[in-house]
Amino acid sequence: MNASSTYQLPITKPWVYHSLFWLAYYVFAALISLTIHQIDDPHFYLQLLTMLPPDMLLVYCNLYLLLPHLLLKRKFILYGLLLLLCMSIISALNIFLHHLYGLAGSKVYAPTGEFNGRNFASQLMNCIYLIGLVTGLKFLKDWMSQREKLQKIEREQVAMELNFLKSQIHPHFFFNTLNNLYSLTLQKSDLAPEVVLKLSDLMSYMLYDSGAALVPLDKEVVNLDNYIALEKLRFGSRLSLSFEKEGLYFSGPEERGGPVQPIRIPPLILLTFVENSFKHGMNQIIGEGRITIRLRVLPGELWFDVGNSVRTDAPAAASPAQKPPVGKNGIGLRNVVRRLDLLYGSRYTLDLSGTEDSFHVTLKIPLS
Repeated sequence: MNASSTYQLPITKPWVYHSLFWLAYYVFAALISLTIHQIDDPHFYLQLLTMLPPDMLLVYCNLYLLLPHLLLKRKFILYGLLLLLCMSIISALNIFLHHLYGLAGSKVYAPTGEFNGRNFASQLMNCIYLIGLVTGLKFLKDWMSQREKLQKIEREQVAMELNFLKSQIHPHFFFNTLNNLYSLTLQKSDLAPEVVLKLSDLMSYMLYDSGAALVPLDKEVVNLDNYIALEKLRFGSRLSLSFEKEGLYFSGPEERGGPVQPIRIPPLILLTFVENSFKHGMNQIIGEGRITIRLRVLPGELWFDVGNSVRTDAPAAASPAQKPPVGKNGIGLRNVVRRLDLLYGSRYTLDLSGTEDSFHVTLKIPLS
């Protein structure tokens, strides 16, 4: 079924709302007449039905002429005068109809069919109540519609910013990886073809999988494994690395007996922290270095911890207890923090801590 043939529910069309409003308006007036005034003449309710057109004329004149062309353009005095004139005309017209029904023998309309100040004031008050009700509903509807539009714009802006941040991750990551490949080619290393293959797998993941809002955690882990394998080829025996994984397919209380569902997380969130552990850890160490990565899926929470060795002879200004830079050399970390803010708000925790010889990043994000 194409878009042009998609069936639209009638309730979404304006004329349906208007019809329901006037039906409810008439039923309410009829119930008041029947229960409070105890009017049991069937002719009265047919005559009451004919009182709707003047009220509808007043309402739609206000909604489609006076409001948009005067009130919303801040012509308050002119709007008030013309609205009062319209209500006076409709009040006089209603009194005239009551007078006709009184001449036709209606005992209910006969007293209200006389042109006097009391009847005119009564009809004018009815017009004021009706205009106040409809105008209030109109403003409420416009406010809700405007709020929905603003929320849609905000969602689109967030989506655009998230896509932009992810697009920034790609060149940042590939820049570092190509540097690794360049180093191996300078050394004429036989490992260069394997690096190209791993890099191809990473590019495939980023091009075809990371565009989704959420990806299976196992795919993200495979992507991490490929990246880590790439870095192992580069650093060789001077790198000591461990990657512990626990509960990648946690699905909830086992006693429920439901099918096991893979965990889904935003793509490329974890990669940045692993990348930083190499960039600000191994890249700064001349000798041996150590990186520990631990990933645990807990009930309703993903726990990810990355620790790396740091230079012990670093100057005080670059103390490992401080956070990694977030300027030109910290684009990846800065972007991932911004993504976490947009995706989770205050529902995630990110702790960065360091000692004299190590640095740790611990991330906790909620799982739906």
